Amino acid sequence: MAARSSEELNNTARVLLGMIAEGHATGYAIKAEIERSTRLYWGASVGGIYPELRRLVAAGLVSVCDDPRGNARRHAYTLTAAGREALVGWLTDRSEPVLEMRSEPLLRLRFAGVLEPDQRLGVVRQMHAAYEARVREVSERLAAGAFDDPFHRMTAEFGLAYSEWGRDWCADAERRLLAEGCLGAATTDV
Repeated sequence: MAARSSEELNNTARVLLGMIAEGHATGYAIKAEIERSTRLYWGASVGGIYPELRRLVAAGLVSVCDDPRGNARRHAYTLTAAGREALVGWLTDRSEPVLEMRSEPLLRLRFAGVLEPDQRLGVVRQMHAAYEARVREVSERLAAGAFDDPFHRMTAEFGLAYSEWGRDWCADAERRLLAEGCLGAATTDV
């Protein structure tokens, strides 16, 4: 299979190339780093990591060698020259990046109008609680110095500010719903 260009990479492949470039060489180490870091703003399917690693190897962007530890059979991954070129190409691409937000609480809010009036406020309150939990989590990680790379830390700081804004927005939305009487009849039968 021919090496894929940075335009042909899916987002999971891009995350994996970045993780490998940072030195996270095994699938386990990559999963752990995703859980520690990028999950805060860009979820990657853990089930998709190993199939995507195989595709990157087949595409010539990553090489693999055995990395035995005890009785476990592990593979260690490194970027090839083509893999580094694809990663750098994506990171330095001058086209406008896609701003995509994947937020289940926001998706639930979008359809809260179909709920019974007494259930609607619960959607906003649950969303508020999710943002509050994220604020605590990221604040604790920042305070503990969990982000040693300055760019990783700046990303976490942005995520914290975004989550603080979301938390505050939800508190305001709850007040508005109560004040404006927006908890009336459901918009459709459910």
